[in-house]
Amino acid sequence: MPDETNKVIREELRGRLKIILSRASDMAVEALLQSVMEPATPPSDPMISQLLSEKCSPNEIHLALAYCRNALLMLQMRVSEDRDFTSMTRLLAHHDRMTSLLLQAIEKQYEQARELLQTEFLKEGQAHLLNRAVTQWSQKNKVTLYNYYKEIPVSVSIKLLHSEEDSFIIENRQSRLAAVFSASSDGRSAYIRLPESELSVQILVQETTQTTLHCRYGDFLPLNREKRGDTRVQSSTPVHISLKGSEQEAWEGSVMDISASGLGISCKCASPFHVGDILTFSMVLQGEWIAGKGVVCWVRGSKGYYRAGLAIEYKQDIHLLLGNEVLRREKNLMGELKLKGIPDCLLEN
Repeated sequence: MPDETNKVIREELRGRLKIILSRASDMAVEALLQSVMEPATPPSDPMISQLLSEKCSPNEIHLALAYCRNALLMLQMRVSEDRDFTSMTRLLAHHDRMTSLLLQAIEKQYEQARELLQTEFLKEGQAHLLNRAVTQWSQKNKVTLYNYYKEIPVSVSIKLLHSEEDSFIIENRQSRLAAVFSASSDGRSAYIRLPESELSVQILVQETTQTTLHCRYGDFLPLNREKRGDTRVQSSTPVHISLKGSEQEAWEGSVMDISASGLGISCKCASPFHVGDILTFSMVLQGEWIAGKGVVCWVRGSKGYYRAGLAIEYKQDIHLLLGNEVLRREKNLMGELKLKGIPDCLLEN
């Protein structure tokens, strides 16, 4: 890369990093900038740990790494007429290594915080509250490996063992990992979610031993944030639903997915309802007649076919019926996953 171009991109990245990592010191920003600009130099764990110690959140550091990675990759593609794939591969491997170091630094930081939490509770004579506090902390701050199986989240908390130049290693706990990888379309990929992060990272299993999984990174992806607070399941068989608006407009449609607090519906109609409309609905679910009200949260579609989300007005009997239906379907789907057995990616090569 020409020196002048290198200087310009360095200044642009420095400015962007200072915005993303607003709490970081100039020294920490320069250390990160130096590392991302020189793929030949192995990144260091202290650099990531320093950013965390300066109260930069994992999400901020993750976004900073993703921004630098994508900016430098695009620049490499512009300035390299012959598409120097060796340099691009080295650049990607370097940033994958940095992401892996971030995961490890987070794990180390949370282990230390848990130990401090334990010390404080024991010091204050509140040992009876310790287990609950540690469990809540671990749930909030865990590094998660996950997939979705027919809209059901399937996840497991993981522990990182080692980082390499273009990959990382995690424990091979078949019984807990089997469902996560079986839920993927290819049986060997999953996603890592960082605590507090707005990005996830796709991973692929490369090599397996009895005790470890060697994985490589795929790509950074924005998290598809679930707005419905309850687990949703797809409808295994079509469920007919009748809808009416405040002006007695009427629609007939199908329930696409169900949660304890809402429905995903589809309708074929010339004129759809709108976000914010309050609709009355009725349907038969597992032999039970259900009727109630709901507000339209979103509408998508065109040319006579529309999908929408309906948040159900709280009524104990309705929410109980919907909740039981979700549990029934979720149990069936988890049974399907179990029948798939251990995916090949978890079996020793």
